[in-house]
Amino acid sequence: MSKAGPSKDRARRIPGTVGLALEESLLFERGAPGREGYSLPSDEALPEADFGTSGLESHLIRDELSGMPELTEFDVIRHFTRLAGWNYCIDAGFFPLGSCTMKYNPKVHELIAGLPGIAGGHPYTPEVFAQGALGILYELQELLIKITGMHSCTLEPAAGAHGELTGMMMIRAYHEAKGNKKTKVIIPNSAHGTNPATAALCGYKVVEVKARESGILHYDDVKDLIDDEVAAIMLTNPNTVGLFERDVAKIAKALDAVDARFYCDGANLNALMGQASFGKMGVDVSQINLHKTYSTPHGGGGPGSGALVVS
Repeated sequence: MSKAGPSKDRARRIPGTVGLALEESLLFERGAPGREGYSLPSDEALPEADFGTSGLESHLIRDELSGMPELTEFDVIRHFTRLAGWNYCIDAGFFPLGSCTMKYNPKVHELIAGLPGIAGGHPYTPEVFAQGALGILYELQELLIKITGMHSCTLEPAAGAHGELTGMMMIRAYHEAKGNKKTKVIIPNSAHGTNPATAALCGYKVVEVKARESGILHYDDVKDLIDDEVAAIMLTNPNTVGLFERDVAKIAKALDAVDARFYCDGANLNALMGQASFGKMGVDVSQINLHKTYSTPHGGGGPGSGALVVS
């Protein structure tokens, strides 16, 4: 640092946005021949059986894995411990991830999620030994039905995008079962960013409708696009700019007139809980996200959940 002190640019930086990020090579780059991270008992320590030369039963022995890194236990532990320092958390600063940040995750919630009976549960645990976890899931479904004012709920989808896709596939199946010839999905430019891709994956043409200068949709703009070929609208409420869409009930009635469905993205549900009901808005399908409404940490590779509620 110069005698003049820190630069003006550096002084303007917001605390918590710049931190130490150690470079870390891949495990494949760190390995060295001959390193081992495990040990097996010797042949003498095992009971008599059909053992091969490795001390294991022959049907358990597989061929050598080519190209895999050879590492000690400490190599692996230190690698992932250093990577953990890259995780962005509320202790480091505010989450810079758009609409996903319309909430705060109290640390007590993470403590509850980390209780041994919950965090230590195995996905293949037999039902007889998983009644506590199943009870929690059932109560969660019932609570989400009450919160949204909808009729039924499933926790089957593995993530928010998965729940969104599941919901639109249900709408498509609804139209196919009724013999409806639907080809289009209306999506506002203020909707959650994944919506167009989901509609396209379901085989629909995306019809964009723009929000007005106020930041919200106007009923007249949507009404002009609704015809017999429209399968659904995918609308986020509050929308991506954080504003409540006031014309949703009128839009829902116009959709009903042509047997189109109302998909409401639940990305920002936290702003509505206890204040408004999806069911009273005329919503037919909505997904709810684990890392938003469920108050769980962002990312980390899972596990995830995209609860889906339907009218």
